[in-house]
Amino acid sequence: MAGVTVDIDGLAGVLRAIGRIPGAARQAREETLREWAEDVQDTAEDRVPRRTGALWESIDSRIDASRGVAEVGVWDEETLDYALYVEKGTSSMPDQPYLVPAFEAHRAEVAPNYRRRFVEHVRGE
Repeated sequence: MAGVTVDIDGLAGVLRAIGRIPGAARQAREETLREWAEDVQDTAEDRVPRRTGALWESIDSRIDASRGVAEVGVWDEETLDYALYVEKGTSSMPDQPYLVPAFEAHRAEVAPNYRRRFVEHVRGE
């Protein structure tokens, strides 16, 4: 994180800033995961074909902040096969990708958003 500065007043300030690092990292990770998952889900819902609306309604996100994992997809057993057919296509149906493009659209945002949030939390903002 070259170019990032934190104003610290004396040794006590240094120790306080160092003490904020674990919490700042945890908060930044959770906020970044939640924002990414919401953005990807919104984009996937915008892109998915809505013939009946069942697939659109099945797109969901799951976040496990303690492990640093965010997932967006379809877990509904009744819709799962159809979700794959729409994303990848079949011999009688062209592909209509909605999840992979949504992931790609938001991939580059993750690291900068995490860095920004981490610095904000270390600074106590």
